[in-house]
Amino acid sequence: MFRNYLTIAFRGLVKNKLHTAINVSGLALGIACVFLIAMYVAYERGYDRYYDHYENLYRITWENENPQTRTPHPMAQAVVRDFPEVESAVSLSPLWGAGLTKRTFSVRNLEKNIKFDETSLLAVDTTFFDVFRFPVVRGDAKRALMHVNGLLISESFAKKYFGDEDPIGKQLAVNADTVLLEVMAVFKDVPEQSHFHFDLLISYLREKSFNPESNYYKWGDFGHFNYLRLKPGTSPKVLEGKLLSWVRQYINISDEQYQKARASNFGFRLQPLTDIHLKSHLRWELETNGNIEYVHIMVAAGLLTLVIACINFMNLMVAKSAERTKEIGIRKTVGALRSQLSFQFIGESLFIALISVIVAILLVMISLPFYNSLTGHSFRVDYLKAVPMLVGLGAMVGIISGLYPSLFLSSAQPNAILKGNFRHTSKGSSVQKALIVFQFTVSIVLISGATIIFNQLDYIQRKNLGFDKEEMVVIPLKDRSVGNRMETLKTTLMNIEGVTSVSASSNLPGGQFDQRPVSLNGSPGHEIDCSEAFVDYDFLKTMNIGLAEGRFFRRENLSDTMRSFVINETAALQLNAQLQLPSVVGQEINWLIDQSGNLLKGRIVGIMKDFHFQSFHRPVQPLLFILSAAAYNHLVIKLNTTGFENRIAAIKQVYTQFDDAYDFEFAFLDERLDQQYKSEQRTGVVFGLFAFIAIVIACIGLFGMTLIAFYRRTKEIGIRKVLGASVPRLITLLLGDFTKLILLAMLIAIPVAWWMMDRWLYNFAYHIELKWFTFALSGLVAVAIAILTISFQAIKAAVANPVESLRDE
Repeated sequence: MFRNYLTIAFRGLVKNKLHTAINVSGLALGIACVFLIAMYVAYERGYDRYYDHYENLYRITWENENPQTRTPHPMAQAVVRDFPEVESAVSLSPLWGAGLTKRTFSVRNLEKNIKFDETSLLAVDTTFFDVFRFPVVRGDAKRALMHVNGLLISESFAKKYFGDEDPIGKQLAVNADTVLLEVMAVFKDVPEQSHFHFDLLISYLREKSFNPESNYYKWGDFGHFNYLRLKPGTSPKVLEGKLLSWVRQYINISDEQYQKARASNFGFRLQPLTDIHLKSHLRWELETNGNIEYVHIMVAAGLLTLVIACINFMNLMVAKSAERTKEIGIRKTVGALRSQLSFQFIGESLFIALISVIVAILLVMISLPFYNSLTGHSFRVDYLKAVPMLVGLGAMVGIISGLYPSLFLSSAQPNAILKGNFRHTSKGSSVQKALIVFQFTVSIVLISGATIIFNQLDYIQRKNLGFDKEEMVVIPLKDRSVGNRMETLKTTLMNIEGVTSVSASSNLPGGQFDQRPVSLNGSPGHEIDCSEAFVDYDFLKTMNIGLAEGRFFRRENLSDTMRSFVINETAALQLNAQLQLPSVVGQEINWLIDQSGNLLKGRIVGIMKDFHFQSFHRPVQPLLFILSAAAYNHLVIKLNTTGFENRIAAIKQVYTQFDDAYDFEFAFLDERLDQQYKSEQRTGVVFGLFAFIAIVIACIGLFGMTLIAFYRRTKEIGIRKVLGASVPRLITLLLGDFTKLILLAMLIAIPVAWWMMDRWLYNFAYHIELKWFTFALSGLVAVAIAILTISFQAIKAAVANPVESLRDE
């Protein structure tokens, strides 16, 4: 019996090749899309889940008007000491340079003369492996972290410097061969799905030994990253509620400050480790995190694409089954049971769905390399797990799609069928129309969303940032001593053809900035958090930043060095909010150097115009410039890029005369700035791709529905032609019903898309204004594609010879 059903199903597929192709292609595309998106979502949600009992790991953060990730170094061990519910804790930090820029270290294997520049180094407490239980493949990690000259390296790092040799006990020279460290342990590489990465670990014991009394390691400095491992069953919220009052024994917090913090819900927070990648966007994140909203967008796009494909499949199966009424009548007349007919319909639907799954798997295999390049990941498919899930999905769709025709048609009386008195219900027709409207509503929403994303990214590219970003070459200053010879270096570089200006700074737009409280003398209690950057005399000129008032730093003004400040317009406005002075130029300000209350006083000599030194996700923040040659991290060169290769070679030749210990590197400022929006760019491209696929699937389904609908109206069209209806009139008639449905979908989609994209644009402090015609245009594009899809069949039906359709009447 089963073999007979299978044979009938196969013959039906071969007989109706076009219908089969439409059904299989639409569902296969939908399944492939949702599978690819599911891989992306699973990857993004899988960060930091490889640790033993990861659900007990938390990061301590500080919540105030400007929340941050960094907290005091002694806090980790104090929490373990004072709270029995904390199993272990660790404090860690990259070795920052000025302006919170990661330092670059020259690392050399002296025996093999293998040298590379490295930045992925962390200083950690001796308890690091108690919290983060990375597998150690060689050596003794505990011993290494107790040793001031101990070094722990990753497997890939060991391979790079030592090949297949055992690195334990061997030495690496650091910082232009001035420091020798002994490799004492090798750990497994940090997985890609981690919110921070490193290849080298050294102990805080080493760093503290250079300056044991440094404020950097005291309670007053919020400059470290602290992580906890809680004992199972501990409530993080209960512990979190105790931290602010507990910390008063270590940090001088007045009763007034404490009550104010409580009233404002400020204080320390315990952030689940698994929330960091997608849900944390605080100051000074160790690495750029993802965005949970973009994951939700991708989930919605994937599910809606699959829903469209499933609706197509069901619609076409139901519509096609209505043409088989006479077959059913004959089968019932010769004794076929209702259960047998139901099984046949479900089996045929299931058969087509499983073929779609096979095609979907092939599509995934073919498209995976392209998808990886699009998302920037290296996804691999575990087919042993994926195939059963996809087969289950296909089986579910197939069974549901076959249920309606099996129950509806198999219940009909054979005499009613054979006499032609059995008709498809108007209710069923209404459901099909509603599903078509839903399909195109979703498609138009996706097209509108992709259009708005691309428009916003284009706006970011074109908007005036307040400085020049084109033809700006950035060279990282890895050797800090170059800053002491900066004027000589700049003068030499200016002699190179094409170099029009040279400057140096600790920070650049698009990067991370340190922040400190700043207050105006005479304005007690009124502090603002101000981002800071150390710059040279030519920074404003090189970057082409405007000066609103006063002056910039001058070589002839000796007091400008660390005693004069230039601030931006936003800082001037906020500092002057209380006193309302005619101008803050010439006023003295207090610059808080550390949390212990140490102040540096100086005068404001100028106010520069606001410029976007951070991404468009945030409004322009207060910014303060200080003149200091000891803190430069970047060399910025305004370069005419004609004959670029020769000019960059000349720059390299000059620069290496000042720094031959590190590798020469350069980048373009505009490319660095684009990295801020990498997540949006990828989301826009992927979203646009799936919007295109959604409209393709919808049109495939619409094409199939028009085939069936026009087939049912063959006799009606023939009669109308005999009675004198013109071809244009018939085409308009045939297109009318479907066009109305798509226009209705457009009317529904526009407000939905408007609401969704308005919410998305809230992520940007500066964004495009939503225009109604953008959504209308997206809708009209969908309408035009749909009309083109069905026009061919409408014209074919309208010009057909009526004799062919009426010969049996």
